[in-house]
Parts: sequence; structure tokens; C-alpha cells
Amino acid sequence: MSLIRFEAADTATHTQIGEGLTRVARATGRLETGHSVGKYALRHDDGCADCGRDLAAGDTFFLDTDAGDVYCEAHGAPRRDEG
Repeated sequence: MSLIRFEAADTATHTQIGEGLTRVARATGRLETGHSVGKYALRHDDGCADCGRDLAAGDTFFLDTDAGDVYCEAHGAPRRDEG
């Protein structure tokens, strides 16, 4: 499992990403273009795949690049440390 750590969500549902992450976001079904947060946005409105907690603006979160799952910091950090 490959995880990408995002320091802070821009909103509760989306985070602006750079062009370098668009391929990953598209592959995981989470890419939105022309969103209000920026040209490229990562959608995370479904919350943590483990506990279901919704993310809030400013929350650290993780994206599993293989499965496309999003994890809150409490559930993503241990997975990253294991992998």
C-alpha cells in the first residue's frame, strides 16, 4: 500500500493539488477539475475509509494510491509506518 500524506485539507470535501498528482487522483477516481479550490482538486468527501469520520478544513489526511481510500490522520499514520 502506498500512502500520500496531505498536510491540510483545503475544505471538508476537496483539496487543491498540483499537476504532478493529477495522474494519481484520476487513477483513484478522486480528480475534479475546475473546482473552486483550484484547477485540480482531490475529492475526499466520503471521509475516512476506516472510521468514516468526515475531514474538516485543515485536517491532515492520507490517500491510498492503490485502493483510492482516504484515511484520517489517526488511521493513516499507522498504515504509513507499517508500509
